[in-house]
Amino acid sequence: MKKSFLLFALVCLLLSPLSHAAASTPKAYNDRSLIYLTFDDGPHRQTGALLDVLKKHKVKATFFILGNNIQGNERMLQRIVAEGHLIALHGMTHDRHKFYRTPTTAVREMQAVQKLVLQVTGVKTNIVRTPYGSDPYMTAAHRQAMTKAGFQMWDWNVDSLDYRYKTDNRRVQNQVFARLNANYKANVASIILTHDHSITPTALDYILRHSKKRGYEFRTLTGIKNPHNFFNKWR
Repeated sequence: MKKSFLLFALVCLLLSPLSHAAASTPKAYNDRSLIYLTFDDGPHRQTGALLDVLKKHKVKATFFILGNNIQGNERMLQRIVAEGHLIALHGMTHDRHKFYRTPTTAVREMQAVQKLVLQVTGVKTNIVRTPYGSDPYMTAAHRQAMTKAGFQMWDWNVDSLDYRYKTDNRRVQNQVFARLNANYKANVASIILTHDHSITPTALDYILRHSKKRGYEFRTLTGIKNPHNFFNKWR
């Protein structure tokens, strides 16, 4: 009789409105406890080591793929998809003179890498990050052309500066956590910019480990209707 009563009480607790609300209330896409980890310019040889770190910490990330780096790295691209990460687009050349020459050239580069990614992985994605971000080279005409072509543009609000401090893990780590703290105080989620040819596996491991200790949750840029970019910032 006593065991039956305890079982009944447990069922009632699980079905209570408070428990149901706590379990079913999702976090908003811009919740300050969320991190969207992104990698630009891949795939590279080092991508595999970074994927190992992500797998170790059970973290999913978003990879902005550069079309000219796909040849010879097709298996790496397929591994990114197979391990549950989000594939996104970063253009073909990363040459600002070629990419931004006209709105049409920008769109065509994104369409070209989109086609390559689809051929290699079977994934068609419309999530993009333009080379060097949407400021200062993206004009209103460029933005309109991208939107008309069906692309969703993303920038970042945490710059790891890994391209500047390539061998200085501590400076990269300090930069990331300084920006994470600032975004937390501003009550917005964090989108971290890293480069998979610059950030080291050691720095990435530290960032993931200590972010989780602080209670952050990692997500990919999937299914968000309100992208963050330099002309449409999260508030």
